[in-house]
Amino acid sequence: MADIQLIATDLDGTFLSDDKSFDKALFHVVLETLKNKNIQLAIATGVHQERINVLLADFLNEGMAYVTNNGARVTNANGQLIYERTLAMPILLRIQQLLTAFPVKPSRGLVYSTDDTAYIPREYAHIMLQSHRRYFKQVIIVDDVSEIKAPILKVTMNWQNFDETQFYDAARQTLGDTVHVTETGTGAIDIVPADVNKAIGLKMVADNMGIGMANVAAFGDGANDLEMLTAVGRPFIMPGASITGPFSKVTADNNNAGVLKTILTII
Repeated sequence: MADIQLIATDLDGTFLSDDKSFDKALFHVVLETLKNKNIQLAIATGVHQERINVLLADFLNEGMAYVTNNGARVTNANGQLIYERTLAMPILLRIQQLLTAFPVKPSRGLVYSTDDTAYIPREYAHIMLQSHRRYFKQVIIVDDVSEIKAPILKVTMNWQNFDETQFYDAARQTLGDTVHVTETGTGAIDIVPADVNKAIGLKMVADNMGIGMANVAAFGDGANDLEMLTAVGRPFIMPGASITGPFSKVTADNNNAGVLKTILTII
């Protein structure tokens, strides 16, 4: 079995406990152990960098690589941007059109996001709670997506008590293979550029390090982790994950530092 040189972990439902906390003392131990063994850690998540910066505020100088926005943006251990894919304006206009025509509005909101800015259509401004202000450097209200001049990495929409598969189907019919529709890991739906996923983002990190995907371990729990888990040499899923496959099970769940404990046993 190939030596592990890179370990990637999803955040929500995997590394983070349900209340978005984690065992900081144990994380320090794991990071020290990884450094001593010259193993790189990557965060591979559906969320944007600014949210990570809030959640992992005490650990931003630890030289981690980041695969964010479900693979649309990747930075290496030195903080260099090594990959980025954005949604072109004609596609954003088609997404806006689809959401306007779709009979069930995203009752928990709609966000067009860059890495630190949330663009929110005016009709959703009242439901975009303070949490968005916590996780974005700025929130800008727009009347139409054509007003957005910044490069958009993803569009996120969130319903309450609604079967999102209906929207998946509508999005796939309307937008086809011009985009990739996936879950966020936080109970919402993301639309990201075509051919973007965590596996492609993680391969950019591995290529940048000069290692093969056989030398990578990854941890995940949801459908947006599936490509990544299938692509690596040592895939692990959380107990109670919503996906199945030939993956090893993490011994403890996300509320009991399962990822960190498993990392210490495999290295």
